Amino acid sequence: MKASRIVVVAALLAMGAAGAALAGVVATGGTSTTRVTVTEREYRLTLSRTHLAAGKYTLVAVNKGTLAHSLEIAGPGMKNRRIAGTIKPGATGSLSVTLKAGSYSIWCPVAGHAALGMKTTLRVGAASSGTTTKKVWG
Repeated sequence: MKASRIVVVAALLAMGAAGAALAGVVATGGTSTTRVTVTEREYRLTLSRTHLAAGKYTLVAVNKGTLAHSLEIAGPGMKNRRIAGTIKPGATGSLSVTLKAGSYSIWCPVAGHAALGMKTTLRVGAASSGTTTKKVWG
């Protein structure tokens, strides 16, 4: 009797662990993020992709310039989101965002940098990939 009780308890624990593992797989399904590289140089931004589908993204700013830069984004349903602080030459910074369909402005918020050309536009809607440098936004 004692041995059968141990077997039942072990079976219940195994089923519980399997259920928890399955719930973890289901919970994380569809929550992956896509990386978009934003290369920063004096005084331009280059995006690895300029047309995206709506979803979760990590914007990775790579400073290939000689001055400190940063990154900020604004668009549909989003208050301005900014990388904290500045990114030193040769360093990277990242920002996780959820993008809806529409047009987003991306720029370097360091004083005067956007005015000198460090700004671009990102379009979210139909999935497509491309590369661009310096687009004017309004």
